Parts: sequence; C-alpha cells; structure tokens
Amino acid sequence: MFEVGENADGILAGVLFLIWLSAAILATRLAWRPTPEALRKSARRLLRLLVAALVVLVVKCVAIGLMLAVDWIFADNRVIVQMPLLLLPMLAVVIWTVPGLRALANRDDAPVDVETRSAAADPRFVVPVQVTAVATVIGVYFAYVSRPVPSYLDDIATHAAPILLSVLVLWFWQGRRLRVVTATDFARRGRRASALRATAQAAVVVLVVAAGITYVAQSSRLPDRMSMTSHDNVDYGGGPSIGHGGHGGTSVDELRGPQTGKPNKAFTLTAKNATVRLSSGTEIKALTYNGQSPGPELRVREGDLVEVTLHNEIPDENVTIHWHGLDVPNGEDGVAGATQNAVEPGGSFTYRFIAEQVGTFWYHTHQNPLEAIRRGLFGALIVEPRDGPPPGERDFVVQAHEWRTPDDNIVSFGTSDTLQRQEVAPGTPVRLRLINTDNNPSTDSRPRALTVNGTPVRVAAIDGVDVNGPTPLTDPRFGLATGGRYDVTFTMPAGPVRLTDLANRDGGLVLAPPGDTSTPKIVDDGDHFDPLSYGSGGSRPFDAGSSYDRSFTQLLDDRLSFYNGGLHLVPIINGHSFPDTPTLMVRMDDVVKVRIVNRSHQNHPMHLHGHHALVLSRNGVRATGSPWWIDSLDVIPGEIYEIGFKADNPGLWMDHCHNLDHAANGMVMHLAYEGVTSPYELGRGTPNQPE
Repeated sequence: MFEVGENADGILAGVLFLIWLSAAILATRLAWRPTPEALRKSARRLLRLLVAALVVLVVKCVAIGLMLAVDWIFADNRVIVQMPLLLLPMLAVVIWTVPGLRALANRDDAPVDVETRSAAADPRFVVPVQVTAVATVIGVYFAYVSRPVPSYLDDIATHAAPILLSVLVLWFWQGRRLRVVTATDFARRGRRASALRATAQAAVVVLVVAAGITYVAQSSRLPDRMSMTSHDNVDYGGGPSIGHGGHGGTSVDELRGPQTGKPNKAFTLTAKNATVRLSSGTEIKALTYNGQSPGPELRVREGDLVEVTLHNEIPDENVTIHWHGLDVPNGEDGVAGATQNAVEPGGSFTYRFIAEQVGTFWYHTHQNPLEAIRRGLFGALIVEPRDGPPPGERDFVVQAHEWRTPDDNIVSFGTSDTLQRQEVAPGTPVRLRLINTDNNPSTDSRPRALTVNGTPVRVAAIDGVDVNGPTPLTDPRFGLATGGRYDVTFTMPAGPVRLTDLANRDGGLVLAPPGDTSTPKIVDDGDHFDPLSYGSGGSRPFDAGSSYDRSFTQLLDDRLSFYNGGLHLVPIINGHSFPDTPTLMVRMDDVVKVRIVNRSHQNHPMHLHGHHALVLSRNGVRATGSPWWIDSLDVIPGEIYEIGFKADNPGLWMDHCHNLDHAANGMVMHLAYEGVTSPYELGRGTPNQPE
C-alpha cells in the first residue's frame, strides 16, 4: 500500500499543480474579458477547475491515507508540513474567491462595467487562487525534491516562506493591475503592454532559473579533500554526547590485526587487467585478482591467522580489499579514505586478521566499487570450522553476478552464464554457498531471485551465521540481498537438483547423479523464503523489548536533486546525502538499536561494516524463528526493520547501501566509536574514492 500511495501522491501533486496553474491564469485574466458572455464562460470554467481541484485533493488524501495505514512515519511529513500549506490558501479561495466567482458566473448580460472589472481584479478575489498555485508548486517540490524529516519545524518554515512571500508580491502586483483595469483606457493599455510584459517576465524567469540551477549544481560538488571524521551531523542516539575524532584519540591505524607471528594461511592477490571468458564464449575486459574473476577462493579455518598481500598492477585504477561480512579489526577493513589509503599502481598493502567467524563471506575492492566490482574485483572467502567441514560434504560456492558488455548485461554464476552440470552421488551431503555479488536489489521483479528445484532444502546459515532448527523448504524462492549470503544444504537425492537465477533461466547449476542427463523443471512460484520466522531455538542477547543504550533511526528516502555536480534521483538518509548524513556515535559495549525505515521508491540493501546485527522486528512483527543475524539487509519500500547489535568492535565503520549506485550518490553514513580518529582523506584530490 505504501508504494501505491507514494506513487499516486507524487502524480497527484503534478495534477494539482496543472489545475491550479490553469486556474491562476484564468483568474488573473478574468477582469480583462471583453464581453459579458466571455466573462460568464471564464468564471464558469474557473469554477469547474476548482471543483476538479477539490476532487483531486480528496484522492490525494486517500493516497496519503494508504501510506498512513502502513505506518505514521510514511506520511507524517505530508500531514504536518505539506497539507497545511495546501489547505490554508485553498481555504482563502473558498472564503474570498468562490462567492465572487459564483456571482460572475450567474451575472446577466449587462455591459461589463468598471465596478465589475474591479471586483474581478480585486486582490482578495485573485490572489488566493494565485497563492494556491504557488502552494502546489511547493507541493511538487515537496513530492520530488524536498523530503522533510522530523522534527519538521525547519521544513515548515522553509516551505512556508515562499508562499508568504508570494502573498506580498502577488498582492502588490494585483493591486497595480486593479488600478489599470479601473482606468478608462485599460483595454488599449493592456493590449499594448501585455506582449512586452510577458516577454520580459519570461526572460527574467528563465535567467533566474538557469542561474539557480547552475549555482545548485556547482555547490553540490563534493570537496576535493575531506576527512571521514569531520562530520558535523553527529547522532548520539539518546545517549551521552561523546567525542568524535580530534587529537589524542585512537587512530584506525592502531586497530589492526596481529602484526607478528607466522600466518596459518598466507595469500597473495595481484590486481590486474585481464580478459575473462564466460561459459558462453563472451569475453569480458575485466579487472581481476590474479588474472581471474571471480578472484581466487580463499578458504581458511576458524582461528587461523590469515595474511593477504595485495599488489596493484592495474595502470589506472587504485584498489583495496574489503572483507564483506567478516568482522575484522577496523584497520583491516579495506575502505579507502577511512581505514587506509587505496593501493595505487605499483603499490601493495598487507592485511592480517584472525578468522574468528565460521561461514560464507566474500571480498571486494572498496575503492570505486561501483565500477570495479562490476568489472570483476571480487571473490569468495570461506571460513571452515576449526575441525574442518562435515565428512563427505560437497561444497559449491555460487557467486551471482551481472557482467556488463557494450551490447548486453549478462547474468551468471561467476563466469558461468550457461547451464552447468556437476556429478554428485546420491546420499552425499551438499552445501550451496550463495553469494550475491551483483549491484541490484532483490525484489520479485528484479535480480537476485534464486530458486532450488528437485529436492527439499534447508537454509543452514545467513550472512555467515548458522540458523537454528532449519526446516525443509520445497521449491523455495530466495530474495538474496546485494552482498548477502545464504548457505543452502540438502542430501543429494536419486534425481537431479537445479539452482537457477530467475534473471537467467537458460543458465544455472544442475547437480545430478552419475549418468543422469535430465534437467529439473524450473518452479518459480514457490514460497518466498522469509528468515523472520524461519527455524527455531537459539538464544537472543536482546529483543525488541530490551533496554538499549542508544537508539537510532535511519529514514531512507530519495529526491530529485544535484549531487556532486550531476542531476540524479538521489538517495538520502535522514534528509541528507554524504557527507551530511548522520554519524552514529557509540561507546564500547553499548547495546544499540537501529530503526530502518524505507519510504523511498527503491530497495536499499543496507550493509553495516564490522558488526553483525540481530533482526528484532519487521513492520512491527517480532522475529520469531531462529535468531536472524545479518550484515546485509534488504529493505524494500514501505518496510520498517528494527535491528540490534553490541558495539564490540571499535573503529570508524561504513554503514551504507550496497546498491552501489546509491552509495556513489551519497547513501553512506558511519558508525563511529568514541575517540576513534582516521588520518585518511577522500575526494578528487586524494587517491581515495570509497564509493
């Protein structure tokens, strides 16, 4: 209902503007009608426009009601800010314009005298209609550009100011027109001057608008250099105000993994240009680790000291490695401009950390990731249990990706964009590690929607955390968040099993007993997997009713505006784009709750670095299955999630949308710990472009 109401409200804002603009033009010209018949017709036409505006307003209220039915927060800005600014001038129309308009619509055929023209040009008669037209312009601005957030006091003043100013200007202007219309030679004077006035006014409007657009576009450009710790918008979540950055704090360079000791596993990853061939034969000019994409699979054991040395041999691209979902020390997180300088061509950087979590993770660059991940700088990181995987288990890592070519976008599993087959003996335990490395959100109508057909399956882990009491699912449909992971397990049956990305029905992976060449039918209408109530058992350290040290709200929205010099549908958090988004400030061991509200037009797979959060509720419904721990959470329009986590990993952490188009356009914020500083900067004047 939210999306229906939101979309309808935006359309109706434009319809109201067109109706009231027509009404304002008609009301402004009413006194200049040359004959009684023309005056009556114009007055009746204006009355019909006002009735149409009333009908549209009622429908608009219904649209707002649909949003309110979901939750007050989805339409409170409309109720508190927008509707009063529309209704007050409309009320003035009802009080001052409508009575006079009805009289003009019903007048007789007597000549149009000075008294009649004076009544039709009276500011009290005309200005309410004109001001309402201005209010509908503000309404369109509200619907598409301005997205007010609580407490709304500033927004009320900001939106009301143009309307109040228009009252003064239009009253003065209409007063001058009234003096003209009462003059004996008004018709001659009006005809002679109207064309010149209209041309001059249009020229002024065009110049003002062009100058304003140019100024806004230039002022939206990000600074050439800025620090991640220089944000002014700090949110303490209701907790005590504490220090952010400054001198004498702990640098992210001090928050590193063990720098001594022989590693249990050591890897070298070299970023380089290479041509990657898909299974269909299509060649991709890719960015790779070690000449391959996906990069080498890094498989380690729980408790291993892992060392990864990154070299950069790409001539024109800086790189890093971020360990997506693995809660490494902050200095190992691989975010350019926050935890390190990006590795420039010819340079290197060594990451060292202890693999403390068991599960499915992945790695990718966090330097210009929008383009670099799309082009291939990613790979899988698997942490096996300390004692190794279950005996006899077949383990398949599946990285869902979309490759871009000049002619097409190609959906694949890694480099396999055609149907692949693997032999698996019946009775073999199988684990499919599903990783969404793509840049698109997961909805019913877009990638990534995956299905497994041919046998009941269980979801054994989500985002690297085991699920308690998983139950069998038949022909499930998985909406996998960008950056998210599901471990799907089953015992190999006597017949084949098929994994399919529904965005590429001709591709996929078939696991079949030896000699079996059949292919299961794709079933795409199975039940949608819902982690909120899946599984059972397991302890929760906190829930929706617990007491929290800090509580934050992330209000996700979007607006049509300039960002970094370009015009976009800009995603925003709490009314702002980076670097003006709020920094969530915490202390070590704080228990934190975050309410995430999506009242935008798009999905937002939100990814918090360095922490796993427990999903507490969705749309007011508490989580009832196995504890659902996430690091990548897909929030669709109209949804409200509550998540909780313990602040137990000090640092300066990214918290951003993993639809990387959104992140590149400012949907980035930070979780910061008291006293943590960073010596790094980002911007065009630095080597660092983390988004």
